[in-house]
Amino acid sequence: MTTQNLTDRNELAQARRTRPGSRARLADASAASASASASAAVGAAASAAAEQGRWLTAILRPAGTLDRAALRGLSESLAQLATSSNMIIVDLTAAVVSNPRAFARDLLAPARTFEQAGQCLLLLGASPEMTAALDRYAVPVVTLAADAMPLDAA
Repeated sequence: MTTQNLTDRNELAQARRTRPGSRARLADASAASASASASAAVGAAASAAAEQGRWLTAILRPAGTLDRAALRGLSESLAQLATSSNMIIVDLTAAVVSNPRAFARDLLAPARTFEQAGQCLLLLGASPEMTAALDRYAVPVVTLAADAMPLDAA
C-alpha cells in the first residue's frame, strides 16, 4: 500500500476495508523470516481480536519540533505499539516536521511492519511536502488532511 491522502472518514473506512491482500501478505510474511513471522503472529492476533469484536486503536500526538531524536523515539514507540494495536493514528497537527524526508525514511521500517501484519498506520495532518516524501520512499501509510476532521465531536 502506498500513501493515500484521504479527505474524510468515509474514505478512510473504505480504504481500510478494501486494502488488498492483507491476509495473503500475512501468510507470505510468516514464511519469509523469523522477524516477519513475529510480525505476522502479531497481525494474526490483532485480526483474531478484531474478529471477536475487540479492536485497539492507539493515538500518538507528538507536539513541538520533531528533530532526529524525536523521530527516533516516535519510531521506537510505533514498534512497541505494533505488538498490541490494530491501528495507530499519529496526529501531527501539533507537531512541526522540519525534515519531511528524514521523517519518511524513519517511518519506513515501522510502517512496513504494520502493513505486513495487516494493521493500519494513519498520519493525521500530513503536509503536502510530507505526503510527497512518503510517496517518494514508498512508505505504506494512510494520510488524512487535518481539515478533514469535524470540529465538533457531536
